[in-house]
Amino acid sequence: MSFRRTESGLTNLYRFFGVDAVVYLEGGNSLCREDLDRGSYTNSTPDIRYWQTLFSIYRPNKTYKFCSVGSKETVKSIAKDIMDGRVNNMIAAMDRDFDHINGKIITSNNVIYTFGYSWENDAWNKSSLREAFCTLSGACSTEIETETEVIDKYYKECASKLLGPIRIDAVLSQYDNSLFNRKSYMQYVNIQNNGMPIVNMEQIKSSLVATRNKVEGPIFRKENFILSFVVDCFGHLLAEYAYRILAYLLEKIRRNPKLPKDYAASMVVEKFGQLLANGSFPELKRHYDSEFSRIMPVAVGTPVTR
Repeated sequence: MSFRRTESGLTNLYRFFGVDAVVYLEGGNSLCREDLDRGSYTNSTPDIRYWQTLFSIYRPNKTYKFCSVGSKETVKSIAKDIMDGRVNNMIAAMDRDFDHINGKIITSNNVIYTFGYSWENDAWNKSSLREAFCTLSGACSTEIETETEVIDKYYKECASKLLGPIRIDAVLSQYDNSLFNRKSYMQYVNIQNNGMPIVNMEQIKSSLVATRNKVEGPIFRKENFILSFVVDCFGHLLAEYAYRILAYLLEKIRRNPKLPKDYAASMVVEKFGQLLANGSFPELKRHYDSEFSRIMPVAVGTPVTR
């Protein structure tokens, strides 16, 4: 007979770990709810690195156990239990995806979302990228005009080519479908002979044709929405584009050694946290101020805000 935690057992799990609360996240191996109830989770993922950074900013005097369970559906199942009052001392933190335009946001205390499509969208912005470049290259922050221009131009080019496909991706999400292949997203990135990354528009067009053939009937936008490249691009794909331009600047321009992606992501998250804490991202700060206002402990009768 296998061990499985009850709702009471999950509620008291924070005592076992000796923390104030247990935070469930995406990332790592994809686990179903039954796996989670049996005690399975991953304790080292990029998602943990990101959310741990935010909790250290907003709840510096509290301790948390971060558990990645891979599947968003599993995190959502925890979020629904939290909302319904079946479990306590638990927090669900997850990527927003296109939930905001599909009416799937779970509004509850101790349930929080990223501002952008995923944590990668929040972290891999131009400012974080520039700060990461300075640290990784050892360059003086007042002497990176060329690299700053390259980053700005690159993000503009990506936005001009990808905003249309991102809108299509959002519309398709309303039909439980997508434009981008989430499992093979690197196919949408081409690397030129000089090492410069570019958008693979031919592959995007191919994916569009393939997806259209799978969706029957007319496709139209069910809800009005305003999207942007950095905020709403599929997160793994945005991070790949951003990582590739960072690697290009370091390896091809500065002649630095090859940059491992996980190390680059760690540096970007660190810089993002510093910039968020010092007020460099007012829109993101407003979002996370609101999200963390719902994190326990919350006074009885405190209204849920979003």
